[in-house]
Amino acid sequence: MGSFERFTTKAHFNSLKRLVLLTALATTAVKLLVTAIAVAGGSPLDLLARLPAGVADLAAALLVFEVLMARRAVHLAARTAALVAASPVLFVASGVHGDHLGVAVLLLLLAVHLLVDRQAPLLAGIILGLAGRVEPLVLLAVPVVMAAVAAPAEQPPDAQRAARSDRSGRRRSLVQFGLALAGALLAGWVPALAWDWPSLQVASGAPQTPGGLGPAWLLHDPDRELIGFLLGRGRPLVLAAAVVPAVLWVRRRPRRVYAAVGLTLLTPLALAPAWSPRDLVWPVVFGYLGDARWASIYSAAAGATLLWTSTWWGGAAAWDGALAPGAPPAGGAAAVLGLATWMVLLCWLALGWRTVAVEARRPSRPAPAPGGPAEAMAGAGGRRAGRPEASPGALAPPGGL
Repeated sequence: MGSFERFTTKAHFNSLKRLVLLTALATTAVKLLVTAIAVAGGSPLDLLARLPAGVADLAAALLVFEVLMARRAVHLAARTAALVAASPVLFVASGVHGDHLGVAVLLLLLAVHLLVDRQAPLLAGIILGLAGRVEPLVLLAVPVVMAAVAAPAEQPPDAQRAARSDRSGRRRSLVQFGLALAGALLAGWVPALAWDWPSLQVASGAPQTPGGLGPAWLLHDPDRELIGFLLGRGRPLVLAAAVVPAVLWVRRRPRRVYAAVGLTLLTPLALAPAWSPRDLVWPVVFGYLGDARWASIYSAAAGATLLWTSTWWGGAAAWDGALAPGAPPAGGAAAVLGLATWMVLLCWLALGWRTVAVEARRPSRPAPAPGGPAEAMAGAGGRRAGRPEASPGALAPPGGL
């Protein structure tokens, strides 16, 4: 590559990077303005309590760009990061409600990035433990990321010595990650459990949503037991359906770990008969790392639902209230929008499970030998030119969830 080509490539990369940064900063500024309007008349502490949500969305967009730069063309990485920053779902969650669920998703994304791409298992375990303290549901991703690290790397047939060294390195990373995660969880949860902090208690007067959003209103009265089962005793089965396919996927394709985590966060929402508006935030960020097209469709459908039900002009369902399976669900336009969002979730989930089944049958392709064409391309500025690097944790560019 000549000096002129290197200059134009670097200029193109820097312009796209500035585009992502400016888009993320602009959307964050709008969210902070909306937050200031939402808490107008309250104390400054209310505004400070909502600031981390907007900052987390900004950091998530930049981190999505960083993750995808080494896996897809740089203009696709920039476009995906801009879509994350401008997602209407995140706008309602952090701008209107100041919800900290986005902080937990950011910490989860950072932990996976540190573990898979940066080989920093100790720091990844600590950050994931912090994310679990914010939102315990992120711990569903622990078996998936550990399976991705434990999976044998795709090596050329003649690289037996490298395979043995890689096996010991993976075992060491798993031990360090597990110990750091256990220590962080103990430090975060033991004081709360020992001293019976009020944050762990459910208020008796907590608002109950009218059955939440979702397909529950399609079921007749005799099926109320099914709704209660899926939201109660059958919840472990739903969580198992979320984790097991993702673990099998990354065992076969460790490069798809980000998409597999997205599938894990998507499945409980798609299989639940009812959910609160807040739950719609879960699949957004990792969904864009799996399949930006379906993530954009979902973001549009879920964003319309949240804009109608969870902003100043809507109140069909409490934002984070507890679900009441026996109560009548939200009706009217909120029910229609919730059903449309659920249909998008089901189609997305079916595509994800189909991808898992197809890639489980397809033989894995060995990584190119050191010094081969792929490494030469990456060494010649392939990353900034928008060409995917060969890396152990890379996502395969086609497909997705």
